[in-house]
Amino acid sequence: MPELPPYTYRTSWSERDGECVATCAELPGLSGLAPTPGRAIEELKTAIAAWLDYLASRGLPAPPPAARRPVKHGA
Repeated sequence: MPELPPYTYRTSWSERDGECVATCAELPGLSGLAPTPGRAIEELKTAIAAWLDYLASRGLPAPPPAARRPVKHGA
């Protein structure tokens, strides 16, 4: 798998799915499901890599990591 940008990951337990769910703050439509948080993040990273490949193949930019976005100050 290619190196991914330093995105923000979160995991939680889904009672409905009976598994851990990993999500990415920068890519809210993607998730990974697995029995453990670590495996859920690995599933999410696979989905992210596929999405970034899709964007690149169409000449579209990848979303920047939240930690590297400019901070907007009040006017």
